[in-house]
Amino acid sequence: MKFYANDITALGHRRLRPGFIDEPQFGAFLEAFPDGVALLETDGTIKLVNSKLELLLNLARGDLVGSELARHAKTAGPLVQKLAAALQQLKRIEVSGTLNSQRTVTASLGILRTPDGGAYGALLTLREAGRPHREGSDKFRFEAEPAAAGRASPVLTPRLQAVARRAASAIERGSAVLLTGETGTGKTELARLVGKAGASNAPPFVHVNCGMLTDAQFDAEMFGIEPGSALDTSTRGKLGFVEAADGGTLFLDQVTDLTPVAQMKLVAFLESQTFSRLGSVQRRKARISLVTATNADLSALLASGAFRSDLYYRIAVVTLDLPALRDQPELVAALTEHFLRRLNAGRTPALRLSSTFMERLAAHAYPGNIRELANILERAAATAEDMALAEHFIAPAPAPSPTNAIMSSGGKDGSPASFRDLVQAFEGWVLEKSIAEHGSKRGAAKALGIDIATLVRKTKRTR
Repeated sequence: MKFYANDITALGHRRLRPGFIDEPQFGAFLEAFPDGVALLETDGTIKLVNSKLELLLNLARGDLVGSELARHAKTAGPLVQKLAAALQQLKRIEVSGTLNSQRTVTASLGILRTPDGGAYGALLTLREAGRPHREGSDKFRFEAEPAAAGRASPVLTPRLQAVARRAASAIERGSAVLLTGETGTGKTELARLVGKAGASNAPPFVHVNCGMLTDAQFDAEMFGIEPGSALDTSTRGKLGFVEAADGGTLFLDQVTDLTPVAQMKLVAFLESQTFSRLGSVQRRKARISLVTATNADLSALLASGAFRSDLYYRIAVVTLDLPALRDQPELVAALTEHFLRRLNAGRTPALRLSSTFMERLAAHAYPGNIRELANILERAAATAEDMALAEHFIAPAPAPSPTNAIMSSGGKDGSPASFRDLVQAFEGWVLEKSIAEHGSKRGAAKALGIDIATLVRKTKRTR
């Protein structure tokens, strides 16, 4: 067997390197790092990686270990090519950029040397700098949370502080938390608070709108797609909600909107705390804190079989009900002050509230809860000059119920409605309700699983 000079040097350095590098326990040592870490040979071969590096690169350990770092430049991103080039020159480097997994990182490559200066390997670290802001399901797969500087702290009364403490305590002890309450009671804000979303150096917080997940999308969106698999059309794979939330909080909003098939798959994941990406047979462990929320009547859904009882018992280890705004007069006052301060930050002259306006605020029932209070104050700010009077108090009209919509669908001469009229009336109510909830016809169409042209045609027909 022939050896070239470089081979002999490499072998000599490998013999002189610390013995613990080759010990099986060294892999467990790397797992303790909060950053992504890989141990590399001087020829670019990846010897060891930890789970965080798998997550950041969106590549499986089996695909990484034993392969050359440069080979993954196309799948992981050009940042990897820069690191591989620096390793080839045995040069220390620190660079920042965005990987193909959509993670923004600072990458450091340090050369490991023997006492006589010979290089025997390299240590690669990837530190996540922050999550890119992602909005709109048409463009992105999950909603990343904005920085703390861009959001005000939630308004908490002593009663809500007690609820928040119970939720935070349950999360710290590894228990799943279910938040219930009417729409607009602040379930999302409470989930963000206990998940420490937006705080500096905060763990991941992934907010999933379950109503947007169809059966066809569930596996790809929740568990991701394996890079390079037959199902991967982008060649870089797809990061799923579960993997994105690894080490942090997965918030399943309106969990009762999941279909029976999706509920079954969620039960399987929660049972084992493992998952497989689409196109892969490798099982991955997910370390997440689970928070779910719904404004639906769970008792009725469980009784009818629309919501699985086995899923309920897994998500409702600790159930916290958020009280309606009409039952919290102290919160009305605190929120009014909070919203008014925010409105006046960009308004000249500053808006003041008259005593009659304040009386109307205190007496109102707020069927729309916190969102309705914000709406009332925003309308007053838009219509009043410097003082909001009683006539400036305009509450949004409540959305018609499906019963009212159907009952009013009879003929102009008072004749009873036909079956077709009843179906069209109910369809019209569903469309209008979805448009109001999602803020646009396009968003409503996506949520309902129909194309925008169909929705526009049907809404014109029902008017």
